[in-house]
Amino acid sequence: KSMSSAKKIGLFACTGVVAGNMMGSGIALLPANLASIGGIAIWGWIISIIGAMSLAYVYARLATKNPQQGGPIAYAGEISPAFGFQTGVLYYHANWIGNLAIGITA
Repeated sequence: KSMSSAKKIGLFACTGVVAGNMMGSGIALLPANLASIGGIAIWGWIISIIGAMSLAYVYARLATKNPQQGGPIAYAGEISPAFGFQTGVLYYHANWIGNLAIGITA
């Protein structure tokens, strides 16, 4: 299928997918852990929100300038095919390690 005839995901659905992927079971488990830390936890949330919004802005700009499929792997591949491959391998392993860490700690 061409890019124009493919179904598009809306803003609400996209936000839900990303939020669900990030929160997972942590949304139910985290408040109890943060209660013992106190008010400093709010600053952690604020810093995390700023970081996530900055990263979202970078990806939005990259997607606007380079509207091909492939995400970070395609963007890195524009610099060099070897760099794109390395990004893909590291991205794959980071996802596996991150998901395992979430599974172990939940």
